[in-house]
Amino acid sequence: MPDKLGEKSFSPSRSYDINLTIKNQDFSNDLMGCRIISSTNTIFDIFELELFVDTRDILIGITGGDPLKLTITPIGSVYGDRQEKLEVELMYIKSSFDMPIKSMLYEPFQVDRTPFPIICVPRKCFKTMNSLVNNVYIGKTIQYVIDDLVSAVGATLDMDTDDLNNEPIDQILIPPTTLSNALDYLNKTFGIYSGIFQYDCSYDNVVSIKNLTKRITKESTFTIYQLASDDKENLNLLSESSKKSNVYYTHDQINLTYGGNLKVSTLSKNIKHIVKPSDALFYKIDQDIETLAEDYGLSFSTQNNKKIKFDSIVDNRTRYYIDHTGYEKEEQFAIANISKMLANITMLDFRIERNFNLLPLVNVGQNVKFNSKISEYVNLTGNYILRSSIIDFNKTGDWEAVSKIYLMRTNQNR
Repeated sequence: MPDKLGEKSFSPSRSYDINLTIKNQDFSNDLMGCRIISSTNTIFDIFELELFVDTRDILIGITGGDPLKLTITPIGSVYGDRQEKLEVELMYIKSSFDMPIKSMLYEPFQVDRTPFPIICVPRKCFKTMNSLVNNVYIGKTIQYVIDDLVSAVGATLDMDTDDLNNEPIDQILIPPTTLSNALDYLNKTFGIYSGIFQYDCSYDNVVSIKNLTKRITKESTFTIYQLASDDKENLNLLSESSKKSNVYYTHDQINLTYGGNLKVSTLSKNIKHIVKPSDALFYKIDQDIETLAEDYGLSFSTQNNKKIKFDSIVDNRTRYYIDHTGYEKEEQFAIANISKMLANITMLDFRIERNFNLLPLVNVGQNVKFNSKISEYVNLTGNYILRSSIIDFNKTGDWEAVSKIYLMRTNQNR
């Protein structure tokens, strides 16, 4: 049963303190699990909550019309002086649960608990990204348009300016649509960056617009070390990592995915865009996928080795794109649309266990440095982009956390 606010039952000390309130009831002790999914493919985080409650509480107390307030705070001395808290107001999206057989009349002492999963998203983010925008811009830059659109919905903008398309556009029409659709339209039609564009709205209602191509070349936001099986300092390093906000350690195996042939055979080695400028019947934009990958993909190398590996049998294939009118003779739309398909040719995924800093892991699109203490894997080390993370909290007496991390870049070897 839920407790009244301020009357939460005693629970022993644990690595994380997780509180969930709905309306005027505290469901913290009924919460059995929590999952946070963050990805460059979604515009905001997804929260999956697992409650174990009586069906009467579901029908009366959890209606979907009230916001859910979730707070996750690390506690205990293992976190040193680091104080981080994830506090978010959630919107109930979907749930499904089994209704057990009960007596005909209501029995106040008959408590039949059932698992109750709820899928939620941050309320402010949902409102921001689905707010209606509509305007006409004459002779304005992409940056001006985006700043105006985000301001119109009442959110804060955090936007990369490296290799930004600064060309004034004769006319930009944003028909009545959501903010997220408007951003997709701008990138597809004009190209926001000469590189890979990614955007999302964080749980604190900040619209973040990133140039991933430039981000992978900058200083990393945090480092992940893979420990060797015979590393004698293994346990000490894992213990120390919880006290550092920018260092993580894993002793998990690494899953490597590489799809060079798949990407090149799908997109073709030679790409030609046929566009329609105002002063000519047509104009041809030529692209070479190797050059595109090196210059505008997520390429990182310490030895000037940014090439993607593929079979020579697909070397002579050519593909024509004829459905996009383009904007005059500008090439940025073509760079933006094709380069994003090259982002995840190389992917790594692995788990992080024990105590770790939460906030960097939900901030996808950041530059991450991967270091392995296994000498055979040295070519896989270097900079990657944080593609997604799945953080699972499970209550087994105390709260325990495990995170699955997914990294991506274009070239395989550094």
